[in-house]
Amino acid sequence: MPRSLPWLRTRPTKGVAFAIHLTLSLLVFSVLVIIMLLYWFPGELFFLDGGWQGLKLVAMIDLVLGPALTLVLYKPEKPELLLDMSLIAVLQISALSYGFYTTHQQRTVAIVFAENGFNTVSAKDNRDADQQLQSLNEQPAPLPPVSLLELPLLLTPEPEDFGQYLADILNGYPGPQDRSDQYVPVSEHHDAMQKDALDWQSVVDRGSEQAVQAALQKRQLELGAVELYPFRARYADGIALFDPAAMKIVDFVPDDTPAIAAAMPAESHDTPQQATPDS
Repeated sequence: MPRSLPWLRTRPTKGVAFAIHLTLSLLVFSVLVIIMLLYWFPGELFFLDGGWQGLKLVAMIDLVLGPALTLVLYKPEKPELLLDMSLIAVLQISALSYGFYTTHQQRTVAIVFAENGFNTVSAKDNRDADQQLQSLNEQPAPLPPVSLLELPLLLTPEPEDFGQYLADILNGYPGPQDRSDQYVPVSEHHDAMQKDALDWQSVVDRGSEQAVQAALQKRQLELGAVELYPFRARYADGIALFDPAAMKIVDFVPDDTPAIAAAMPAESHDTPQQATPDS
């Protein structure tokens, strides 16, 4: 070993360097997973509204790209090792920042009841809609803050004049689920949405009766204790189980979408052998 580089003797082996890099990447990845599960895509929205897709993007960057480059390029005796490792760090941090930013922009910031059902609203959609409103000289309203495992549950009142509704759409206004200037809390306007609740025959017609029964059984609820409404998310549609006593959605039952079924835990879409709805 050259006398000018005696400090090379203190460098870790390739295996140790890879293990250190992978451990640090796992720590960063774990922090993101916790944030996504608790605040950005709480509950089953992680699978239904983009959390799983965002996580896969970040995992490829954080757990595969960086450690793999270290494994390939790291050689303890290499004179330019510091430069190589610095470039890997810059590349990984840049790519990871992009992944974090993209996922953060796609996070779910509210669930809005509009057009006969619940709709998820992303941060990007909310920002774009607010800019639309401002361009039309309307003042958007700020969303209530997201709390631990709980998103704001809002409602856009139905227009009294359907003609005005069509005129707004034709004049470039955002859709009702994105009209932050009209949002009101569901807890204060529950009666306005009850006429859109699904009856059991509608659930049967959708082919979702077994999945709804399974969700009720999992939550130890009777059918009469909840109201059923359509929901629309980015990666699935289905039925939301709404608890009128607690004024919150207690479960989502997605339609039978193969991609969602493959991503979600098995117990989320198992159905009981025998179940009958309680009225």
